[in-house]
Amino acid sequence: MKVLELEKLVERDPFRPFSIRLNNGAKYHFKTRRDLGAAKDGHMLFYFADSGDVVWIDAESIAEVFAR
Repeated sequence: MKVLELEKLVERDPFRPFSIRLNNGAKYHFKTRRDLGAAKDGHMLFYFADSGDVVWIDAESIAEVFAR
């Protein structure tokens, strides 16, 4: 996925939930803006799980995006 496309999803106003599937099959659901963080260059996305865990996601490993 292109970094510019990812930045557009993350910065939408108002925020709308979206999900991603990685090349390894893992799926992450971003329900609110607080579920995510992004590096300034857009190449790294951070998923903040309800459990308190943080997952670092390389934008190049995103296989599919499901925007709502």
